Amino acid sequence: MRAIAIRRLVLLAAALAGPAGFANGVAAQNATNGKALYRTYCLVCHTPDPPTSIAPFNLVMSAANNPAQIAVAASIDAVDMGFIPALLTPSNQADIAAYLGTFLSGPVTIGVVEFYNAGQDHYFITAAAAEISDLDHGVHPGWIRTGLGFNAYATATAGASPVCRFYIPPALGDSHFYSASPAECAQVLASFPGFTYESPNVFYIGLPDTVTGACAAGTIPVYRMWDQRVDSNHRYTTSPAIREQMVAAGWLAEGYGPDQVIMCAPQ
Repeated sequence: MRAIAIRRLVLLAAALAGPAGFANGVAAQNATNGKALYRTYCLVCHTPDPPTSIAPFNLVMSAANNPAQIAVAASIDAVDMGFIPALLTPSNQADIAAYLGTFLSGPVTIGVVEFYNAGQDHYFITAAAAEISDLDHGVHPGWIRTGLGFNAYATATAGASPVCRFYIPPALGDSHFYSASPAECAQVLASFPGFTYESPNVFYIGLPDTVTGACAAGTIPVYRMWDQRVDSNHRYTTSPAIREQMVAAGWLAEGYGPDQVIMCAPQ
């Protein structure tokens, strides 16, 4: 039973990672009724306080005021969640979305998780629920969590910049590159035609002052290092100590200001 519940959570998290929107023009309605419906139909798999769930399960909050996300989750996991269109009307789903909306006091953050592959000596980060699940379950062998990471925003947020992602093909590194700078994203796209431009916005995060490297209040610095090897790989960390260790090992720090800050993660 628990395995089924976890599977539901993973699939729902993956579904909710998509763009927010309203289904068939149905707006959020009665949060009080939504609370009762949530406790009846959702609590078996979700916590009583959904925003406190750890990543990727906190992506359920992407359904806050967005009933379309509930319908998408049901369509993706028809085996375990097919009851939603069968038992809950669009109005019911809008009520649940309204109830989830009562938990919103600010932008919803998601966890960006770091993995390491000893065979490649490569690091990789992702906030995508499906990728995190695949790596945790060995779909792509050799990757393990480092236990490190940082927060970001799942959707466009005031003061945050979209983070582009490129795949560096095997001949050049077999790794991924991320940037929160639209100018740098455009420069990489123009300068490295062999890279695969995977997405303009895998998540959203703050940019530091490009002169001083200072981050806005409520955010912390993220550092980016490049291994300077033929099999090009980058590492992203919020730890100054790790940055110094990597630089001492021959990695090149990339960023803004004297501390070379590349992004600013919400606390």
